[in-house]
Amino acid sequence: MQRSFWHILKKGLFFAALPVGVLLALNTGSVSIPLLQVLKILWGGTAAESSWQFIVLDFRLPKVITALLAGAGLSVSGLQMQTLFRNPLAGPFVLGISSGASLGVALLVMGGTLLGGQAVYQWVPVGWGITVAAFAGALLVLLLVLATAVRVKDLVSLLIIGLMAG
Repeated sequence: MQRSFWHILKKGLFFAALPVGVLLALNTGSVSIPLLQVLKILWGGTAAESSWQFIVLDFRLPKVITALLAGAGLSVSGLQMQTLFRNPLAGPFVLGISSGASLGVALLVMGGTLLGGQAVYQWVPVGWGITVAAFAGALLVLLLVLATAVRVKDLVSLLIIGLMAG
């Protein structure tokens, strides 16, 4: 298969834009750090101000790496979902996973209200409550759909079951 010039140009522009975007993400924020200082910090040098080095290495760089890994993970999981169902529109809503996450958060909020507000947070730290509830709800629905998929071998039936779970 021969690739067209435009296809190669688009990929080249993406791979050129990625480091530029990373540098801009490390450069911009509430504290303005010059781009040359960011590059100097990344190459192991010391910055003009010690706080800049802390901001870039300990605060902004982990966020940039997390964003890159999360984006890559979401794109791969989306591709796997589209490949499994042979449908370019397939997503997390197809199997009811997003609805399960919403259900987990709703149960946490409603349960917290019924139990007197802070009673739910005895087992989970306050900042992580909604995240853990969303993950647990999505995981529960995913396990339910996977258990059903073991018995049902037809993808159309699995798709219908996932939509019903949603």
